[in-house]
Amino acid sequence: MKIIKLAVLHCAIGAALIGLGAAVSTQAGSLPQKPHVIFVQRDRVVTFDLTAPTPFGQPLGGAIGAQVGTAAGVINGTTALNFKYTFTSNPFVLPFTFNFDNRVGITDTDGDQIIFKNVGTGQFITPLLDPTLGGNPGTSPFQVFGNGSGGPLTGTYEVVATSGKYVLRYPIGQILSSRAVSLIRLRRPLPPEPPAPLT
Repeated sequence: MKIIKLAVLHCAIGAALIGLGAAVSTQAGSLPQKPHVIFVQRDRVVTFDLTAPTPFGQPLGGAIGAQVGTAAGVINGTTALNFKYTFTSNPFVLPFTFNFDNRVGITDTDGDQIIFKNVGTGQFITPLLDPTLGGNPGTSPFQVFGNGSGGPLTGTYEVVATSGKYVLRYPIGQILSSRAVSLIRLRRPLPPEPPAPLT
């Protein structure tokens, strides 16, 4: 089994950097100019559901959901990601930790596809608050990170299925290491409702 390092920046609303090496910084809108980067994945969460605690498997509960987006680089195409989080610390106290077990599929414009098993660990960190806005969500323009949660993830992308050109390029069982960041928007900040008129 060949192990290749890769960098990933997963986001509920953001990007994933998949490559053959350490994490790489990129400018907005650009692809990293590193020979070890395979693709940049930009996804958006379309479903996110909490799962109840179970005595075996998920004693602290977890979450399941899906993301869709695009991949650009050596592999180009649309992405679909199904995720399962298993909380490993109290999910009501930040920062909290979790394990993840995801499946990532990419379809390119030739109709060729590749599926990765993406597993690892992550955490939702305490969001940084802007003291000039006061409180959470604060006053308009509202807190940037205060209405969501997210943080770093590390793991692997393992090739589990391929078609077309990917059959020879990415053998089944090839493992790519990954680093990611995720942001889940929990709610949209809304101003307080005006009082009801007196009747």
